[in-house]
Amino acid sequence: MKITSRKFIIFWMLSFSILLLYTNRVSAASPSAPSYDNPSFRVIVIGSAVFLVALLMFIWNRTLQRLVKQKTSELWNALRARKQVEAEIRELNAELESRVIERTSQLEDLYNALEQSNALLKEEIIKRENVEEEFRALNEELENKVQMRTSELDELNTILEQHNALLSESQRVARLGSYVTDFITREWRCSPELHEILGIDSTYPHTREGWLAIIHPDWRAPIINYFSKVTRAQQGFDFEYKIIRIHDGEERWVHELGKIDFDHQAKAVSLIGMIQDVTDRKHYEEKIVYLSFHDQLTGLYNRRFFEEELKRLDVARNFPLTLVMADVNGLKLINDSFGHAFGDELLKNVADVLRKGCRGDDIIARLGGDEFVILLPETDCVETEQILKRINALAGKEKVGSIELSISFGYETKRSETEDILELLNKAEDFMYKRKLFEGPSMRGKTIQTIIKTLHEKNKREEEHSYRVSALCQSMGEALGLPEGEIQELKTVGLLHDIGKIAIDEEILNKPGILTKNEWEEIKRHPEIGYRILSTVNGMVEMAEYVLAHHERWDGLGYPKGLKGEELPLQPRIIAIADAYDAMTSARSYRDALPDEVAIAELQKNAGIQFDPELVKIFIDKVINS
Repeated sequence: MKITSRKFIIFWMLSFSILLLYTNRVSAASPSAPSYDNPSFRVIVIGSAVFLVALLMFIWNRTLQRLVKQKTSELWNALRARKQVEAEIRELNAELESRVIERTSQLEDLYNALEQSNALLKEEIIKRENVEEEFRALNEELENKVQMRTSELDELNTILEQHNALLSESQRVARLGSYVTDFITREWRCSPELHEILGIDSTYPHTREGWLAIIHPDWRAPIINYFSKVTRAQQGFDFEYKIIRIHDGEERWVHELGKIDFDHQAKAVSLIGMIQDVTDRKHYEEKIVYLSFHDQLTGLYNRRFFEEELKRLDVARNFPLTLVMADVNGLKLINDSFGHAFGDELLKNVADVLRKGCRGDDIIARLGGDEFVILLPETDCVETEQILKRINALAGKEKVGSIELSISFGYETKRSETEDILELLNKAEDFMYKRKLFEGPSMRGKTIQTIIKTLHEKNKREEEHSYRVSALCQSMGEALGLPEGEIQELKTVGLLHDIGKIAIDEEILNKPGILTKNEWEEIKRHPEIGYRILSTVNGMVEMAEYVLAHHERWDGLGYPKGLKGEELPLQPRIIAIADAYDAMTSARSYRDALPDEVAIAELQKNAGIQFDPELVKIFIDKVINS
């Protein structure tokens, strides 16, 4: 029978309760004595304590036995399990060893294979590295080539863009546009440059009807006929015609070049080409043609046209054929005095007078210079005189500045084919020169008066200077006892000595400051200009020589020829002294007038250098101090 600790405790508690009960009863029997003084109680307590200790020891022993037994059983079980596990482990170890050996063998095989594979792989890696290196090199080379090609393409694109821009700009500058026409759809497309040429935009109907509306009405039939012709002959399109621009209605000339494409049945399917605005060229060609037959200055016909017309008109149906030669009087004098621009203006006025005085069918030509010719078909002498009278009347009303128009005429009439037309032309020219001998001097005299008047109007100081020099020259001639005719000539030369200044710029003549080198060279031209003016007038040739020499010096350092001493005629020596004295004693734009004593001292100082010393002495003694 197992005595558990629970039962033992229950038993001990029951015993202790009984003992307490017994002690209480003894105490009840002797109420006066305390219960713990009772010996029985003490025995019971001690016995209970011993019993309790024994009980505890028993319980502890039983518990230990039970635990030892349990642990021993567990240990045997664990030992058996361990043995079993060790057996299993041994089996597993044996199997593991077997497998390890097998795996080791396999690993050795694998290792050997791996070493071989590694060797092969190393070779492959080396090869691959070489290939990769080559590939990298190829890539770099390819990249360089790609970059180079890209750069070249960029440059080519830039050049292409520049070329396209240049082409577009060139087409715009050349007024050239391109087009494509589809004959199947009857529509056409064109470049913006052609839009500009035609005066249209993209909204304009690009159809056959739209195209025909652009062509000038006079050219529609010709261009259609031309197209039919080149289509039948399968030729290129090359045609010039007129158009009317749509937006402004301006008429323009265009030149069209094109290529017609044909299908297998020789039917025109398209036309591709270019159209250029050639209006300026056309006008230039017309101008060239015009200038080839017209005088550029006057707009009259020129010698070439006259010679062609003379051949054409020299036929019986035009008889009587009158040839009129005309020459402008005093043109050279006017050119020398007032300049060629003034002379050109005079010629243009003469041309206008000839046009107005002649009939519409008459041929008027300028042969050159101041010579004109008029061809009058079916015109006799009476009608010719009427025409010339009308021209002279018109000329009398015209002036260029203050110069009157003066024209000398001569004419001859051809009445039969036996007469030589060139011989008649020479006779008309001779007749004109005979009349010019009478009319010319009068005109030149008038022109001289006009020149003097114009010079004096232009510069009042020059007028006063000329009259004072003229008076001084007259006084000098009288002091020298010259004949009256020579005194009057000297007086006139003194008045005209600066006539050449008519051609000098007024700003230079009136300049208040010192003249520049170029301006001084311009001033020094006036003796030669004066000589050319006066030498054209009959009876004034000697005076022209005096005017030419009035700035020569006694020492030979003057101009324009550098004459010296007695090489100089008497008259220019006198004019030089009078001119210098008046210049010093009169106010100039750049200084005040000098006193007489200063001027006299300057003349004496330059006697024998600039002036004739004998004449200086006579001038001072008999002209100034008289």
